[in-house]
Amino acid sequence: MAARKNIREYRGALFDLDGTLVDSMHVWDHLCRDWLLAKGKKPEADLEEALIPMTLFQGAEYMIRRYGIDLSPGEIIGQWEGMALDSYETTVEVKKETADLVRELYGAGLKLAVVTSCFPAACEAVLKRHGLRDYFSAVLYTGDAPGDKSFPGIWLAAAGRLGLASAECIVFEDSCHALKGARAAGMAFAAVYDGANKDWELLKARADWAFGPPG
Repeated sequence: MAARKNIREYRGALFDLDGTLVDSMHVWDHLCRDWLLAKGKKPEADLEEALIPMTLFQGAEYMIRRYGIDLSPGEIIGQWEGMALDSYETTVEVKKETADLVRELYGAGLKLAVVTSCFPAACEAVLKRHGLRDYFSAVLYTGDAPGDKSFPGIWLAAAGRLGLASAECIVFEDSCHALKGARAAGMAFAAVYDGANKDWELLKARADWAFGPPG
């Protein structure tokens, strides 16, 4: 689809959480690797890269399948969430440029939603701690629709939750797999820089807008 000239012409904006709204990718960088090592398993070298496009449930299923973990996906997710929650409650910082944009678009009358692969307790905690929760009319998690962010379902669900058509929405994200899903949903796309994204130049080239790196 052709990008509009001004982001503020859209009626809705959908924001990713990790790597876009908050600087939290470091929380997950070694969490699953450390978890596997604690269980006596040797992680493969590209573990983190393999997990990036997955939801937490998909990641847990991957662990069971790849490493023979004798736990249910729910049990694995519960252990991961317990390891990560403290960071979201206490140390994960907001990305100032994106937070400023949230406030600006809200003030311009856009309807806002968060679309995230994170888990509810962490998402709610970090948004509230940084005073951002009230700007968002809805928070959707990847389990709320079939497929992950590379599929259109979650993006269409978010637009629907805001009472908008997909063409009225723009997605703010830091990943190429989300770009694929947003495009399939017929939405515009703004790339947000995160240092953990090795495909930044590709993402920036394919996006309608690009924000970052800061400075």
